[in-house]
Amino acid sequence: MTHHQSPPRAAVLSADDIARLLPHRHPFFLLDRVTALHPGVSAEAIKNVTASDAVLAGHFPGRMLYPGVLLVECVAQLAAVIYGSAGALRTTGEIVGDVADRVGYLAEIRQAKFLKPVLPGDQVVFRAQSGPRLGGLISVTGQASVGREQVMTVRLAVTEREDA
Repeated sequence: MTHHQSPPRAAVLSADDIARLLPHRHPFFLLDRVTALHPGVSAEAIKNVTASDAVLAGHFPGRMLYPGVLLVECVAQLAAVIYGSAGALRTTGEIVGDVADRVGYLAEIRQAKFLKPVLPGDQVVFRAQSGPRLGGLISVTGQASVGREQVMTVRLAVTEREDA
């Protein structure tokens, strides 16, 4: 285990479960596992960054770095899991209903700070917390860490879907 890896975490939601909550698919399905979930309130997830991630071939040749904008997208997807699970998760942990078509959109990115680069071999732990609602927007704060090192912080606003 390198200094970038965390011990394995138990899955609360597997990748298959996440796929039932999100409309995203390859190559934009980014979260590997949700490791903690309080529906409607907060969640924690992991993403394993590998050298075979297609985006790394072009970002940057000779010095592969996972793009900061995709770290932000991981927090947005985790926010969708938080809100989607609020109405779709039974006490047994089973997902009921088709909620992926009700996922809103990323409306605003505020105060994104990239503190350290994320490299192939890193396991990134994302945390997202729900904030206040302002009309049809929901405020979300997020963090990303590799091991004990924080690599990104961000505040987002996401929309609720009214047309689904």
